[in-house]
Amino acid sequence: MEADAGGSTVTAPHLVLGLGNELFTDEGIGVVVSRRFADLAIPGIDVVDGGTLGIALLPTVAGRRSILIFDAIVATDAQPGEIIVLESSEVRQGSRIMYSAHQLGISEVLVAAQLAGGPEPNVAAVGLVPYSLETGYGVTVDAQNRIPAMLEQGMEILAAWGALEVAADA
Repeated sequence: MEADAGGSTVTAPHLVLGLGNELFTDEGIGVVVSRRFADLAIPGIDVVDGGTLGIALLPTVAGRRSILIFDAIVATDAQPGEIIVLESSEVRQGSRIMYSAHQLGISEVLVAAQLAGGPEPNVAAVGLVPYSLETGYGVTVDAQNRIPAMLEQGMEILAAWGALEVAADA
């Protein structure tokens, strides 16, 4: 996000949102991946560490053209380390996105943004089935090794949405 000449906040049309709680090892993978994505500094894309902010993310997601989420994913039919991509309807359903102890899920935030009169953005999530959810700061080495593949999946989604074309024009 930037400020315009009048000092108002200007948001990019596209948002990359990292979710998770870094105090539970791999549950924090979304936050770690979003930081790596931020290092790419792609114009037209805001990157936010959403942590466990829940409904406090409402102003951050409102009015976006697209929202790409990085998070840990619950999947009983998958092995730890698998990367799962959730399309818009699955994200809005919210059943596979991890929930931390004191947060509302991103699906509730998306619904609230629409109820407030916002447009319905493109939404997808790139998630990792965690290796560990033990108490402890930082993701496991195995999860760290999956970050490049998560970033690649995210870039493919953003390219399909035309978000990288906006960046090329900026």
